[in-house]
Amino acid sequence: MATIDDIIKQDVNPFDPVTFYTSDFWQESQQSGLTVDSIHQEAIAEITELLNQVAKDHQTRSILLLGDRGSGKSYLLSRLKQQLNQSAFFAYIGPWVEQGQIWRHILRYTVDSLMQKPAGETESQLLLWLKSLSAFRDRGLKKKILGERGLFIHNLRGTYPSGIYNPNEFFGALYDLTNPDLYYTVCDWLRGDDLDEESLKAIRVKRSIDNETDAKNILSNFGKISANTQPIVLCFDQIDKVAETAGHEELQALFTVNTTIHNERLKNFFIIISLISAIRSR
Repeated sequence: MATIDDIIKQDVNPFDPVTFYTSDFWQESQQSGLTVDSIHQEAIAEITELLNQVAKDHQTRSILLLGDRGSGKSYLLSRLKQQLNQSAFFAYIGPWVEQGQIWRHILRYTVDSLMQKPAGETESQLLLWLKSLSAFRDRGLKKKILGERGLFIHNLRGTYPSGIYNPNEFFGALYDLTNPDLYYTVCDWLRGDDLDEESLKAIRVKRSIDNETDAKNILSNFGKISANTQPIVLCFDQIDKVAETAGHEELQALFTVNTTIHNERLKNFFIIISLISAIRSR
């Protein structure tokens, strides 16, 4: 008869960095029956309370999630997404290797995550976010939107009269998300893909998002028009690998991004930065 130790050894230890490598929580599924609720209970309660505060006052907040290697930080992020995705939009942002491209990296990962469908939903986070904007809650506008792209842009410009980067193209692209034939082209543009002339013409934009300034401004647009939607949770995971491969200067770039988001008063973001304690103390 197998001993309890033998039975335990048959399964992968989710906190062992050698036998188990966690990745994008949108690409993995947790089995709820295997979840031990008592693990990370205090951290989950604290983070949930902070997220509730963001949902109430729409003020961006950040939290640093510190722990030893293999302590379950990535697993915790996955549990948070699993438990809280009905009350917030979740984006997984992994490590980057290209120096000087952090804004483009964040934008790409954010859009990739927003394209995912939460459990029990038939539409992506991106469409759920879009339809939660005040413009979409206006029934009169809903009736007109299907055939009048210009009116949609006009109404959003009236709602957000200043501070939006390249508003005509951006709002027009948001409108085109409602067109199934253009949805993926718009997503490719938002995530910074190099689109050909035909694709750019189809969604009526002049060029691709191919530099840090444009990527920062597009991400800022999301923050500026998200004040009345559910929060967007940016989960930075495995970023200790950035320090190991690209150096601490690139890791510092992430904290500069965090400062910029707060200084520019972008709304409704909840930023979780997962980091090995030893890296932070250096």
